[in-house]
Amino acid sequence: MPPKGWKKDAQGNYPTTSYIKEQEKITIDDLLFPKATVAALAKEVTLDRNDGPNEEEQSKVTLSKDAVTALQRSATVFVNHLLMYTRELAHSQDRKSCNVDDVLAALDEVGLGGLKGVVRSKLDNYLQALELRKEEKASSKDTPENAQDGDVDVDNEDEDEGEGEGEDEQGVETEDDQTDNDGEEDTMPKKQKMENNAM
Repeated sequence: MPPKGWKKDAQGNYPTTSYIKEQEKITIDDLLFPKATVAALAKEVTLDRNDGPNEEEQSKVTLSKDAVTALQRSATVFVNHLLMYTRELAHSQDRKSCNVDDVLAALDEVGLGGLKGVVRSKLDNYLQALELRKEEKASSKDTPENAQDGDVDVDNEDEDEGEGEGEDEQGVETEDDQTDNDGEEDTMPKKQKMENNAM
């Protein structure tokens, strides 16, 4: 008896198990990279040879539909071919995962050793961008300006109590409520607003 929740199909059979799905043939159409990404990369490479990527110039470059399809399919075949050699190299060293050195060695094995410098420089640029992003994220977390609403400054906790952060028991609006019921901006100072609501 199948597990609870399995439903029969129109012929009264239970759904196929995962090992049957794994044995199905996978076509190149199942593995293709997104066309928009491939086209953007092709435009970027075309412009890199000139002066550098410029959004205005990049929008002027047009690729035919057939060219994008050819690039999409060839990129997929190339990456899968390179991955096959990379996996073989990792497997020969009794490792399950591939690393950068495996990819660079696979480029040599495929006969594209000339691309190693380009791949290494692009990888270094990517790693530097990741480090920059991590540093920016860490610095933004450390600044008190970007503190979340739930964060409380321990030193100023006593000073903020009487000034109405949030809403007190009487329902006094605070600076967080910048609009009144009509949707217009409230220009009244906070202290006057508290006095008017208390009356």
